[in-house]
Amino acid sequence: MTTTSYHLVVAPDGRGPEGAAPELAAVRLISLLPPGWHYEAAYPSGTVSLHLTPPRNTPAGTAYAVLAGAFADPILRGWTWTNRPAGAALP
Repeated sequence: MTTTSYHLVVAPDGRGPEGAAPELAAVRLISLLPPGWHYEAAYPSGTVSLHLTPPRNTPAGTAYAVLAGAFADPILRGWTWTNRPAGAALP
């Protein structure tokens, strides 16, 4: 296996407070990742664009499970991964 990066566009989903800061959502998401994950963030138009790279040889299913767990956490209420692939279902 190799190292794979995941591009996430995280945007408000209507359940959070009006005007929620995308920078705060990014910090919260990053804080929920296991050790060894790397990230690059940008904040276009009220969203968060993250490039996440899990540790080498992390299977896609494991990476998706980590991301689904992060989005299930109450601290990310009001945010969703808008460009997730079909295999990355969220609760």
